[in-house]
Amino acid sequence: MYNKIQVWKKITSCGLEKEIKPDVPMRCHTSWKIGGNADFFCIPSHQDQLKEVLYFALNHNLPIYIIGNGTNIWVPDEGIKGLVVKIARTIDKVEYSDKMVKAEAGILLSALVKNVTDKELSGLEFAAHIPGTLGGAIINNASFEGESLSDIVNEITLLDYHTGHIETLNKDKFSFYYRGIDIDCKEFILLGASLLLSTLDKEDILLKIKQCYEQRKIKQPVNFLTAGCVFKNPEKRSAGYLIEKAGAKGLAVGDAQVSTKHANFIINRGQATASDILQLIEKIESLVEKVFDIRLEREIDFIGLPG
Repeated sequence: MYNKIQVWKKITSCGLEKEIKPDVPMRCHTSWKIGGNADFFCIPSHQDQLKEVLYFALNHNLPIYIIGNGTNIWVPDEGIKGLVVKIARTIDKVEYSDKMVKAEAGILLSALVKNVTDKELSGLEFAAHIPGTLGGAIINNASFEGESLSDIVNEITLLDYHTGHIETLNKDKFSFYYRGIDIDCKEFILLGASLLLSTLDKEDILLKIKQCYEQRKIKQPVNFLTAGCVFKNPEKRSAGYLIEKAGAKGLAVGDAQVSTKHANFIINRGQATASDILQLIEKIESLVEKVFDIRLEREIDFIGLPG
């Protein structure tokens, strides 16, 4: 394990103290508002700065955790030993070429949808109210009501953070699956993607966005602190159905509660800790396995756990 004081001295001697901050509370960077401090934290403003920070971390044996907007992650109350790099709201340029949109990974989906709507480009309406970044959405193949990122992604650009090499892959070089993409996220960082959209009148696009949001309000606890769906859906039945029928709907541990609107969401009612949420997840898993003999697979990304 590294010496935190010595690493900070190295950060300052390298002139990186403006980019890398010590002891940053992760509750400010997770949609559940949970988690202790990250030893070191960085929001790079551009790709060269990202590469510089990663090079430093690798050369000083700092564990590296890459996050988007923190909307589908769990962070322990004890915090994170290592460097957290947040790619959100920066590294977010957008370029247009007819119906092709080239966007960097850090752009928020809401901002990207607004941009393409102004250009009368359709295909991203379903993502207008997904509260994450484009990069995170692609890595997790985000979807809603039968539409997903896999439908429109044409190319992806990756950074190998061990070598600094940047590579662009056409869609015939990778494939999507349910809640994922077949690239090794431990070796590469998604820097951006090209999306192939279609043309549509702006009023029609706005109507589709409104319809998607109305469906979300009906089905999901949009007014609470959540991290999206906690579990992946098994093949034959949805995770929400299994959780509800197992008797876990409304179940609570501390201020963490299974949503009474959609059982595959856990809400933070105000003061929930990471431990509360983890205990509740484990109770849900146990109940569903006992009733249905099905072990639910977690969709939430757990980061910072020892080992």
